[in-house]
Amino acid sequence: MQVSEAIRPLHREDIDALDLKILERMSVDGRVSFKELAHLTKTDQRTVASRFEKLVTLGIIRRVTVEIDWAKIGLTARAYMGSTTALGSKDREKLFHYLRKDPRIVWAATTIGKHEYFVEAIDVDVTTLRKEVCSALEPLTSNLETSIVTDQMKQRDQTGLLGYFRKRMFADS
Repeated sequence: MQVSEAIRPLHREDIDALDLKILERMSVDGRVSFKELAHLTKTDQRTVASRFEKLVTLGIIRRVTVEIDWAKIGLTARAYMGSTTALGSKDREKLFHYLRKDPRIVWAATTIGKHEYFVEAIDVDVTTLRKEVCSALEPLTSNLETSIVTDQMKQRDQTGLLGYFRKRMFADS
């Protein structure tokens, strides 16, 4: 199967189907043992351990984290916010500083498109989110648009994506 240049990873020659199989399983459970990975991939634990270290060295695996259901611990308001700005570089630095320091901002990115910035924020409830997070962002942004998450339709699925690319890249594996 011919793979287009657009979907080839930067280090295409450094990873193979075994690496992607390891990543697929780890994306489901980052605590999976090397023993279980070896059994699943029909290799030995030493091979899995060296592959894991290689993936870390290449920066493909940056860290192993847990997924938290925030609502179950009382943080029930989650919002995605998009913004543009006509502010100068000084105000932009204030915005970036605020985004980096407020722990309720769990993700932020600059983009190309309708919004220059996207932010994911989590707080106790919608009222607190509005009063404390949105109000603080408004003077630093222009055209702040907020969408409150009411229900999650699909969990983040890195496993499916990895399997798809493994099959596309290594059709025989």
